[in-house]
Amino acid sequence: MFKVGEAPEAPKLKDKLEKMLNEMKDWERKPLIQVGRVIVELVKLPKRETTKKVEPERLSIHVRFEDSFKGLFITDAEEFRDLLDALSNTKVKEVVEAVTEVNRKRKVIEFSL
Repeated sequence: MFKVGEAPEAPKLKDKLEKMLNEMKDWERKPLIQVGRVIVELVKLPKRETTKKVEPERLSIHVRFEDSFKGLFITDAEEFRDLLDALSNTKVKEVVEAVTEVNRKRKVIEFSL
């Protein structure tokens, strides 16, 4: 897609994304980046009809772990900012560190002889 450290120009990127939206199949994925075990990809979501509204086909950012197809879909910048703010919160960081320590103790299983 894009070279590392090279930010695409906004108008070119927008044009490319519009073209991709028209050409991609429903649920088709295009990988953007992998950091550690986390994969970020572009996914075309199909048209969705509910009893209250109709959502047209659209592109979404999908964040998932490499061993899973389930993940989080982000469809606009506000959702992205909210997610970043939530994950950057000091309390969340502290809880994650504590959970890591608690789980680390559970990884060792001792058997009696």
